[in-house]
Amino acid sequence: MHELPDDSLADLMPLAKKVANALGSENYNILQVLHQFGEVMFVDHVHFHVIPKPNKEEGLIMKWDNKGPSQEHLDAVFEKIKKNVKL
Repeated sequence: MHELPDDSLADLMPLAKKVANALGSENYNILQVLHQFGEVMFVDHVHFHVIPKPNKEEGLIMKWDNKGPSQEHLDAVFEKIKKNVKL
């Protein structure tokens, strides 16, 4: 995805929205994975998974590690983003 031109990326989310609307889902997750460690991508491509979420028990269920990063780590990441992202 990081190699795609911005104008190509600009078309992807509206398309994912259209797919979600076509499925009739009011609640859904959109998932995009850049790399699966140890897996080979035979054809370079980008795609999004539109996963309907009909209720709390069905669809994509994500569990986060409640420990989370330290505030020091979060501050360092924030500074790196500020330094390297030009808007």
